[in-house]
Amino acid sequence: MRQSTGVDLLAQSIDLALDVVSGVSVDQYQDPTPCSEFTVGDLVNHIAMMLLMTRDAGTRAAPDPSLPTADPMPFLAGRPESDWAGLMAEKAELAVRAWSAPAAWEGEASVGGPPMAATALAGILIAEFAIHAWDTAVATGHPINIPAPLTSAAFDTYAREAPRIRGLGLLADEVPQEADAPLFDRALGLTGRNPRWTRPTR
Repeated sequence: MRQSTGVDLLAQSIDLALDVVSGVSVDQYQDPTPCSEFTVGDLVNHIAMMLLMTRDAGTRAAPDPSLPTADPMPFLAGRPESDWAGLMAEKAELAVRAWSAPAAWEGEASVGGPPMAATALAGILIAEFAIHAWDTAVATGHPINIPAPLTSAAFDTYAREAPRIRGLGLLADEVPQEADAPLFDRALGLTGRNPRWTRPTR
């Protein structure tokens, strides 16, 4: 993945996730999501964590070991949930800026696990923001359109990385899809998600 293309895709994926988050009403924060361990509020907090980790990976700052268990993220703590989307937008700008530097794409980087090629990690981050945008959208009834380049990037990443990530216990078992299924549905299946998941009727 070339740096210029990667930065564009990262910005597009983060924007997609934040667009969905900004449309979520606070009274939906306790609703379930396709990620069985997350409510909508948990998922929003997880996306906030990813923004911080993306920024730190890009700048090669030491990962903060407290982030995976912080609920909510430190920059959200004490602020009403109605403010969270705006606060996350500020962190999103810093995350994209970090990966706009050519050095971010060189060597290895980490979000707390073993270091890996920075280009490969960036691909995973791009895919994860897109997938979590979908998670949040279907959990809250928010319309979402995944652009074709982002769909291709997510599928290519999970086709390559899902077995290794699953081996670390970070993905559920694959949900097989037909070979002619929409490409994003196939990406979702690789992550262990059912593309036909629907939110329960209130």
